[in-house]
Amino acid sequence: MGIPGGSAPSTRLLLLPGTLGAGLIGLSLWLGLSHGTPLRCFSGVAVGLCFVSAGIAAWRLRPRSRTGPWMALLGLVVLTSHLNDGLMLPTSMSGRELITLFGTPANWLQVPVAELLFLAYPSGRLRTTAERRLVTGAFALGAVAAMVMLATKTPVPICGGWCGPSPLQLVADPQLYLRLRSVFMTGTVVLAAAALALLIRRGIRSTPRQRRLLRLITLAAGLTVLLFAATQLFIVAVYTGRTGITPTVFLFETLTSWLAAITLPLAFLAGLLRQRLAFASVGTLVGRLEHVAANTVEAALAETLRDPTLRVAFPTEQGWIDVSGHLFHPPSDGSQLLTPLGDPPVAVLVHDPSLSEDRQLLDAAATAVRLSLENARLHAQVQAQLTEVRASRQRIATAADTERQRLERDLHDGAQQRLLGIGLTLGLLRNRVRGTTGRRLVDELERELCTAIGELRDLAHGIRPAVLTDQGLAPALAGLARRSGICVHLDVQVTERLDPLVEITAYYVVSEALQNIVKHADRADACVRAVHRAGWLVVEISDEGPGGATTASSSGLSGLADRVTAVGGQLQITSPPCGGTHLRAELPCA
Repeated sequence: MGIPGGSAPSTRLLLLPGTLGAGLIGLSLWLGLSHGTPLRCFSGVAVGLCFVSAGIAAWRLRPRSRTGPWMALLGLVVLTSHLNDGLMLPTSMSGRELITLFGTPANWLQVPVAELLFLAYPSGRLRTTAERRLVTGAFALGAVAAMVMLATKTPVPICGGWCGPSPLQLVADPQLYLRLRSVFMTGTVVLAAAALALLIRRGIRSTPRQRRLLRLITLAAGLTVLLFAATQLFIVAVYTGRTGITPTVFLFETLTSWLAAITLPLAFLAGLLRQRLAFASVGTLVGRLEHVAANTVEAALAETLRDPTLRVAFPTEQGWIDVSGHLFHPPSDGSQLLTPLGDPPVAVLVHDPSLSEDRQLLDAAATAVRLSLENARLHAQVQAQLTEVRASRQRIATAADTERQRLERDLHDGAQQRLLGIGLTLGLLRNRVRGTTGRRLVDELERELCTAIGELRDLAHGIRPAVLTDQGLAPALAGLARRSGICVHLDVQVTERLDPLVEITAYYVVSEALQNIVKHADRADACVRAVHRAGWLVVEISDEGPGGATTASSSGLSGLADRVTAVGGQLQITSPPCGGTHLRAELPCA
């Protein structure tokens, strides 16, 4: 029992090509054994039988594909043509003119039907305008050639006694007949080569999954076209008198027929085998889903359907999200198709277009993973919420840093400038005060003013150092190390300006760490290292103090952890008792 891909054809419909094929085979065997050449009789019958039987089987197993009916038609055309040209029946035989009347058109229809089969594999449908035009041209050439040959067919010396005249003959000119036949044969070779070129171009432009399906059929088409072209051109050379007829012609004809008869059904059989294996892997997937995490359902489904480009997306109020919770925008260029699962859709599969031809496989896989997809949808929604929380925290941190910059600028340009103006006024006042008591009072005011200005500068510097804004992280860390009051070994490998939020975060990490060393590590030496590499800024601070530092025991470290997390980074604290403290902050710069 085949895997259905649509409504199966009725038995009566399948019997039609089978009955016609059986009748043609029986007629060929009877005529071939009694009047023709037995070896050529069996060879031609076997080729036609391969196509007819494979076509009926393909039609039954894959009713959605048109390959089966076309393959069966090719078998009937081959058998009909074989009656006329393959058996070498004598012209004096009763009924020979009727065989010529049907066999001649069948002979010229073999190539168009074969081209359609190769180009339309595996669905049986032509995809591009170029393919449709080529096949239309091939059928038009075949129809014209059949009518012209029936009007001009006449006995020629190179055929011996089996090339009889057409019952519809209008012109009895052997040379004209051979020249016209040569022209039409050359045309079929050109069209066959063009079909091969289109098949190769399709393979180059295909997705990896489609390319695997086309690999065998492209190889078969290439070999078939080469042998067919060699046979036809050799026959043309015989017709034009450039060479004599030899057994090589019949050998090439036989090889071409057998190659097409074996490879095309074999390629379709390989496709059916791949489909059955895919259905078997769906059953395996059901067992695997018990041990598959929600965020890996997509990868498991892609492996089962043999489509590495497959994506799973879930509908939300904000749009589509993928299994990681990130916004997902399905491609709109036709490179992938969308298949909704459920009504309303729980999820959407974004997959290779070739998978749409295996709708039954898609439905089976979707049914198998429905519960897992529901879990994956919940996981994706949670991840999307976490992503939004992280983005919100980063926006808050950015807004806070912007506000700090504004406050630092206001203090520097506003209050500090006013205090400096007061200092200048006090200097002028000193020159005008003549009493000792008044001068001492002015001096006291200047000292208090200088203290206030210094405190204001320290406050502004703590909010956001001007050197960090103007010159970058390396000079700011160097100044911080100088002011720390301890010995700091500084190694800064940052050669470019980074995001302001990342720079201020790194600065505060180092500042808080140095303050903790001064307070709790008995002013031990410190090592500060900052490295920008591969889209990350890694800041490390270590000392040889008593250790034991944790975020729970230090509100400063807890605040640093929150600050680092707000920009999408990580803070690691290693501080064993009596083993010193090592802080490592990893900050994303992309």
